[in-house]
Amino acid sequence: MKKCENKNVNKKEFKFDYANIGIDHLLIYCANNIVERGDECTFETLVHECFSLFPKKFSLVNYPHWPDSSRVDKSWRRCRTDKGWLCGTAREGLRVTEAGREVAYITEKKLFKTNETRLNNNLNSRKTKEEAIINYIIETKEFKRYLMNGPYDISERELRSFLGGTLETPKRVLIHNFHIYHQIAKKLKNREILSFLKLCSLKIKKLGGSDDHW
Repeated sequence: MKKCENKNVNKKEFKFDYANIGIDHLLIYCANNIVERGDECTFETLVHECFSLFPKKFSLVNYPHWPDSSRVDKSWRRCRTDKGWLCGTAREGLRVTEAGREVAYITEKKLFKTNETRLNNNLNSRKTKEEAIINYIIETKEFKRYLMNGPYDISERELRSFLGGTLETPKRVLIHNFHIYHQIAKKLKNREILSFLKLCSLKIKKLGGSDDHW
């Protein structure tokens, strides 16, 4: 078994100790880091990223020079099923949800000493992120079907997929993502997306229920 080399792709120096930051927050930061680099977030990539950036949190107890993949496995499953920060599978690749991105950005602020330049860069990049979300919506098969055939009875599975979730994703996370979609579409005055989101909102009301899951 080859020892995992501690090579940090970004070569970033952390200004703060990460001992008091939760392991799930660190993992979602790593997952978002991978995605923003344009790489596919596979389980193997995630293990390498977590161990490279935060070896004290993701190493074997008695063998600190070796990554503990079981910690990563348990953490990403919690982030997907319990918290709704991730969606997808380890085999097909993981995606960071909007809720997950927010957690990643909050974690990043804790990890790095934020200066005025970084704040300005974040503000300038917000418009790009909004456009990325609009582009994501446009490329979904659910929205394309709507454009092609008009209003249709979107299924629960389709709705959850469109909102970046799975059948296990808590309802509150999906509704949070829906509100982000709606807020951005309204701000950018995209009428077609707003019309489709109205269709989705009717389905959300139909599914309703008091449970945390639909």
